[in-house]
Amino acid sequence: ALGWVHTPQQDRSRKTLERLLDATESIIRERGVEAVTVPEVARAARSSVGSFYARFPDKAALLRTLHERACEQTLATAAAALDPARFRHLGTEELVRLFIGFAVRLFHERRPIMLAFSTALAGDPGFAERRARNAAAIGALLRALLLERRAEIHHPRPAEALDMGLRVVTATLEQRNGLEAGGGEVAISDEALSEELSRMILGYLDVRPAKRAR
Repeated sequence: ALGWVHTPQQDRSRKTLERLLDATESIIRERGVEAVTVPEVARAARSSVGSFYARFPDKAALLRTLHERACEQTLATAAAALDPARFRHLGTEELVRLFIGFAVRLFHERRPIMLAFSTALAGDPGFAERRARNAAAIGALLRALLLERRAEIHHPRPAEALDMGLRVVTATLEQRNGLEAGGGEVAISDEALSEELSRMILGYLDVRPAKRAR
């Protein structure tokens, strides 16, 4: 089963930092980023306001650090989810469907956190840089996995097509999150969205099972 990967905690000081970040993420999930205040984070983390300010100058720095951790965990999650050793027995179509289903579920589960980052850190240059770096790393992992099955992909430029396909999936899921957050009606289930995105990407890549030797 594919799931979100949490990076390990280390020494005592690091554990205090992790509690503050965990508390912030819980508040965002339950009440939104507007509910994140220094006293509330300290209380939820079973810490103190002084301990908070020993690590962060303000709320913006806290959210930047939370985003940095989320990026680390995203890469750890992608590395585990796209490890070639896990999927030797699967063909390209099965892999595409598995990856897209996982992405749809992950975007749904982490929607409040993703939207909080987009809202609170929109003007932070580091936010865009980290997003671009993560996208490039995930794209490289996906290419490495699927290009092992190059014989099943009949697009004339498979590496470029895989990059474009990842952009399409990501943009679609980000737009859906934004619509749901804004109160817009999204009349499609996760299962149906996974199916339609899979059909779209498989058709674009022109995936056909390789012929077996007789």
